[in-house]
Amino acid sequence: MKKSILYRLFGVGAIPKNVRAVLEAEGIVVCDEGMSGRLITRDVKGPGKRYLNRSEGFLGCLVVTRKRIACFSFRKRQINISVDGPNTSGLYVDTPHETGLTLAFESSFFRRDWEGVMAFRFNTGKAPRFRDALLSFGAQSGTPTTDG
Repeated sequence: MKKSILYRLFGVGAIPKNVRAVLEAEGIVVCDEGMSGRLITRDVKGPGKRYLNRSEGFLGCLVVTRKRIACFSFRKRQINISVDGPNTSGLYVDTPHETGLTLAFESSFFRRDWEGVMAFRFNTGKAPRFRDALLSFGAQSGTPTTDG
């Protein structure tokens, strides 16, 4: 897929330099940088935070290594979980089309005192590779369900 002009000129959406060596040492299974995407929240509530139906665009990267799943947007860590831990089963992966990848989760699964669904929608030509890698590490196919 064509990368953003901000990525090509300034590296916006690249893996942060201070983390790249660690991820490479862990053995990158699949990675894509400079991806455009959207963070969508649905009734997310936490200590001092409330996002009812929020949608914001971002440029970022998603990396799956043999040890972790990491997502960064604008050089800020959004997801960083071990593939061996129980949290991997709380991730839901979906590929609604050939170049679309959705990673969604119920926020209470990852943070105590939080609730609501968060979804990262990525535009990447590597969507099937990401889906296959994440499913092999224990992620679920589809979307999370919520009560109510």
